[in-house]
Amino acid sequence: MINKTIFLTMIEDVMEFVHQTEKCSYEIDVAVDDCTINAKSILGMLSKGFRRIMRLDIHTEKADELLEQIGRFCV
Repeated sequence: MINKTIFLTMIEDVMEFVHQTEKCSYEIDVAVDDCTINAKSILGMLSKGFRRIMRLDIHTEKADELLEQIGRFCV
């Protein structure tokens, strides 16, 4: 599993982030406070997933392409 810290500031960031994660076959979760959100869920991400620091859990050993696409959201 790969862990990163992310920060999404605008709704457009959330839309782009979800669009990139939807392309992946493996599971991707975002942990915020005591909730875990499916990173591929636009409703979940919009309800909890922006304007705060979040932990990204990528359930694979290699996610280079995804990390390249979402790199600007990593802190």
